[in-house]
Amino acid sequence: MADFLTTYAQIQPDKVAVIDDRPDGTLLHVSFAELEDQSNRLGRVLQDLGSGPGTKVVWCGQNSIPLVVAIGACRKIGTTAVPLNYRLSDDEAAYVTDHSDTQIVLVDAEFAPMFARIRDRIPQVQHVLVFDAVSHTSFSVSEGMIEIEPLMTTASGDP
Repeated sequence: MADFLTTYAQIQPDKVAVIDDRPDGTLLHVSFAELEDQSNRLGRVLQDLGSGPGTKVVWCGQNSIPLVVAIGACRKIGTTAVPLNYRLSDDEAAYVTDHSDTQIVLVDAEFAPMFARIRDRIPQVQHVLVFDAVSHTSFSVSEGMIEIEPLMTTASGDP
């Protein structure tokens, strides 16, 4: 059975798939073809880092295009996407992340500082990937964190 996102990208590649209205009033959108490409690229990055069927990826951030991409990528590679509420305290976030047996965290740059603070309490996590760093000018990558966008630009967008 064909992947539904791949099918939509083939049938209506230019149709808007996701609209992201940012708090600053900026309106972003991606087409089905762009969503397919980005989801495939992120899926390949996650696979290269050891994710796949039977593994878990925690994602943390507000509703945004990168979060839709992350959910699509996880679905495509068969990993379980574990949502983490960005409003949790450090102790709660550490507990949920550690007890979900996740190895990879995908986090919006806005909430990456929380993972820097709890990094020593989530020993199973091998990689903390930060998305949307360009939108957060005050963000700087902490030790042990990786900006995801540069990795995605070199990954294949093929299904």
